[in-house]
Amino acid sequence: MMQPVTAQLTGLPVLETARLVLRGPQMADWPVFRDYRLSPRTAFTGGMKKPHEAAEQFASFFGHWVLRGFGRLIAEDRATGRPLGHFGPMQWEDGGEVELTWSLWTAEAEGRGLATEAALALRDWVFGRLRLPLAIAAVHRDNAASHAIARRLGGQVIAGRVPNWVEVGSVYRFLPGGAA
Repeated sequence: MMQPVTAQLTGLPVLETARLVLRGPQMADWPVFRDYRLSPRTAFTGGMKKPHEAAEQFASFFGHWVLRGFGRLIAEDRATGRPLGHFGPMQWEDGGEVELTWSLWTAEAEGRGLATEAALALRDWVFGRLRLPLAIAAVHRDNAASHAIARRLGGQVIAGRVPNWVEVGSVYRFLPGGAA
C-alpha cells in the first residue's frame, strides 16, 4: 500500500497584520474550506460546489503558486490559529489581468473588519513586493460587503465591464498607491 506524502509549498510569503497571519495554504485548511464551498455562503463567489469541485478548487490554491509564482494566501486568526478565509491574486490566463480575491469562510469571521484588514495587506503586497502595475477585482452585484472592501482599497468601477465568472456584477480597477 502506498504511503501518503504530505507535500508543502515552501518559500511563500507570510503577511502579518494586527489580528491575522496570511500564509500559504496547508492541508489542515481543507475541512474549513470544504465546509465553506459546500454551503450557501458561496452565493456571491460562484455558488455551492459538489465535494469533488471543492477539492479541485482547493488544489488550485497550491497549483496557482506553482504555475504563476504567486497566489492566494490563507488568513489565519492570530489568536486561535484557525483559518478564516483566502485572500490573494489570481491570474486566469497567461498575460491576463491579475484579479485580487478575498473570501471569509465562516459567518463568525464577518463583521469584525478582518476581510478589510487582510485585503489591505494583500493590496500592499501585490503592488509592493510583486510590483504589479494594476489589478482588478470582480464583485457580484449583490455582495455589498465586497463592494465596500473594494472601495476601501481604492478601487474604481470600470464602467460597462462585467466579471468573467458571474453574470451580474462589477469589476474594480486598482493602481499602486491607491489611485485608480
